Amino acid sequence: MKEFVDVVSFEIEAGHGGPGAVSFRREPYVPNGGPDGGPGGNGGNIIFLVDSRLTTFGSLRSKKKFIAENGVQGTARLSDGRKGEDVIIKVPCGTVIYDDDDGSVLVDLIEDEQIFIGAYGGKGGKGNKFYATPTNQAPDYAQHGLDGEKKNLRLEIKIIADIGFVGLPNAGKSSLLSAMTRANPKIASYPFTTLTPNLGVCYLDIDRSMVLADIPGIIEGAHKGVGLGFTFLRHIERTDILLYVLDITSESLFDDYQKLYNELLEYSQTLTEKKSFILLNKIDMIDEDECDMIYEDFLEKIEKQGIKNIINVFRISALASTFDTIRPIVEDFYRVLNIDKVAKKEDKKIKKAINEKSKYVFGPVNSKRLGHSLGIDVTPKKTCTYDCIYCQIGKNENTVISPIESVDADTVVFELKKHLHKYKDIDYITFSGSGEPTLYANIKHLIREIKNISDVPVCVITNGSLFYKQEIRSSIMLADLIIPSLDAGCEATFKKINMPNSAITFDKMVEGLISFSRVYKGRIWLEVFVIENVNDNMEEMKLISDIVSKMKVEKVQLLTADRPIAYKEYKPVSYEKLQELSKYFDCKVEVFGKPNYKKYGSNKEISDNDILALLQRHPTTKEGIAYSLQADISIIITLLAKLLEDKKIEIKNVDGDDCYQLI
Repeated sequence: MKEFVDVVSFEIEAGHGGPGAVSFRREPYVPNGGPDGGPGGNGGNIIFLVDSRLTTFGSLRSKKKFIAENGVQGTARLSDGRKGEDVIIKVPCGTVIYDDDDGSVLVDLIEDEQIFIGAYGGKGGKGNKFYATPTNQAPDYAQHGLDGEKKNLRLEIKIIADIGFVGLPNAGKSSLLSAMTRANPKIASYPFTTLTPNLGVCYLDIDRSMVLADIPGIIEGAHKGVGLGFTFLRHIERTDILLYVLDITSESLFDDYQKLYNELLEYSQTLTEKKSFILLNKIDMIDEDECDMIYEDFLEKIEKQGIKNIINVFRISALASTFDTIRPIVEDFYRVLNIDKVAKKEDKKIKKAINEKSKYVFGPVNSKRLGHSLGIDVTPKKTCTYDCIYCQIGKNENTVISPIESVDADTVVFELKKHLHKYKDIDYITFSGSGEPTLYANIKHLIREIKNISDVPVCVITNGSLFYKQEIRSSIMLADLIIPSLDAGCEATFKKINMPNSAITFDKMVEGLISFSRVYKGRIWLEVFVIENVNDNMEEMKLISDIVSKMKVEKVQLLTADRPIAYKEYKPVSYEKLQELSKYFDCKVEVFGKPNYKKYGSNKEISDNDILALLQRHPTTKEGIAYSLQADISIIITLLAKLLEDKKIEIKNVDGDDCYQLI
């Protein structure tokens, strides 16, 4: 018999963060190079992954400790150290993970492919570049990496089944399971034939089935560990319905039931509150009149006890019955089980929505420029360095160009994994959203991690003005597609549109874009955002076209505002105007006017929170919301009416269209 292992204990230790580097830039023609030590890599995590194909902890029973790889030390030229490899521990459905030191429950894993990070790796240390200041220009020290988490864990399996059989040894539970399902449990005429839980699937028809569990026999004192004891009592906790299997030939039939009831009560009161059936087995061993008399007497005692949760009491011979004679019984099981599941379904849906809510990953949404894309928003609102006149977030007073660390990259990766498991046929994973993505300090590391877990192309949509900075250009080299913006062909128009920080000039931006295009190995599309009476003229487009000719640009995307603009005096241009301006480019040009939303999608289940999340990133029309969320337009209109009534959103007219935005 295959050994059943349902409890294991071991220690886990996540990897330590790699130390930062102490390094100074020494190159010809680079005076005063200064410190350039990069940060160390984060330590690897200890990850638990549910695998529905597993049924025991057999592969874990001999392991006493799991250790993840440490992060690698940073190197010169601001290069990050490599992240330590994660250790992935596969466990069966129904695994409960406890902290073995204090006995607390850390997680209950009940869904296939569910992920739990048991121990987080330590964060990598910062290199000496981080410590450079105007008064300390050559720091010769760096930060050590942080230690990874250590924990002592205990893992238990609690079998997930719809109906659990409980009874004294040799009551006929295994025979009953065999009669109701295709399971082949070991059956014999001595106590404790069943030493491990047996599962079987009862098929009523092609669309209806139940999972039945035969739990090893329970004897008096089981809740204290007598006999097989609480080793298998825990499995009954998972079941929705209990089936008490009793031997009708027993001289103490009702006492047998009370013994079982009391053992379950002593172990956990919730067990005795579950809906229950009673099955009096082995009726083929007594005559019919005696069977009727015992049955009536048993019902009378049940009624006197005032037990409320007993649904029905059946009589049967598990050995002498066929599935056709058992069918009325299992139909009754299914009926009660289905009632319970309808009641539980909404609770499960709510919990699932809470658990799956992502903070940094959104979508997938239908994008007019990138198809079916999954978005990543790693910079909070108002972190951009300019007051761009077409900004769809609003005016911004920040004039300091500095990287920000808004979120741990590993958090984004694990959010992304959940979406990649759920959705297929994604065209791009896109860095975009509320703020400028290239200002995220760890974008280089995050792109590398994304490419390690997915083959979906990575795209970065960014403000081309930032390309004057070498660190910005190098941070996105690993992406598959870059879409920088270039909205001006001369210094005067550049200042008018971008209102940039004084450190940025038009010539520096153009030089940065051209330098990037010469060394970048991926694809470049160039975004040109056109505004009425600003850059919608032949002279400006010719100047932009001259810059494009010096870059390795696959295509130019001409577009205008289809959402509220921060500055009211500026207006979008017509689609016809964009078509006319496209003639001044020698390369391929895509023109995007006001979108034509012909297909809104199916009746996909969405909530007002989905709409609020979308509007937080950009205001748009009801048609745009329906298209992006792939939802029926009538559903969107209903939800928008509710949000307007609750004063969570407002309507702003943009060039004749009603756009919805957050208040």
